[in-house]
Amino acid sequence: MNGGLSLKLTMQQIGYAFIILLGCLSFAIFLTINSVWLFDLNIHALHLSAATGMSAEKMHEEYLRMINYIQNPLTHSLNFKYFISSPNGLQHFKDVKHLVIFNNVMAVIFVPVSFVLVRRLNKKSLTWMLLTPIKTVVIFSLVIVSIMIVNFEQVFIYFHELLFRNSDWIFDPDLDPVINMLPDTFFFECFTLFFIVFLALHLWLYILAKKSLRSDPPLKSTRSDKQ
Repeated sequence: MNGGLSLKLTMQQIGYAFIILLGCLSFAIFLTINSVWLFDLNIHALHLSAATGMSAEKMHEEYLRMINYIQNPLTHSLNFKYFISSPNGLQHFKDVKHLVIFNNVMAVIFVPVSFVLVRRLNKKSLTWMLLTPIKTVVIFSLVIVSIMIVNFEQVFIYFHELLFRNSDWIFDPDLDPVINMLPDTFFFECFTLFFIVFLALHLWLYILAKKSLRSDPPLKSTRSDKQ
């Protein structure tokens, strides 16, 4: 009987953790993609005007045009005003668009569901069930962050090879000069921002879980469920 109860508890933990993981992932990705302020900061910090021969205002305009295209399902073509684009470059943006819209759909579904789930668990002092999954996710994330700090270029390449089935993501600056305003350092900062948001959400969950553990230890909850 205890074995069955333990298995039920484990399956619940996995189910809850998976839903919340999807909510945290999709939210962190959405927030990162929409952090136009990060690009604006880098215009001067990375001397992008010198790299592109373009004013900060024009680059900001082009960046907004790009973000709108990859997020808006009603926008069917990407037409830069100041940059030329190759067919392969446009195809890559189209591939990115599919992934971003998929993530947005995931966010619409799993962010509110995760919020409600955490709220219910916290109300019943059962958030401690998330402790082990949280630790696992955080450790895995920190391993990726460590590798990223040591060799971001390799992580960046593997990331693209994992998500895309072609090599269209390898831009030629002569054919797709938009890449000149999107240097590796900017992408490194985007990855960093994602992990900051993602890990901050898990820190919040960890704090809630530890509080619920003190107020209603697992053994106590298990006995109550058993009765």
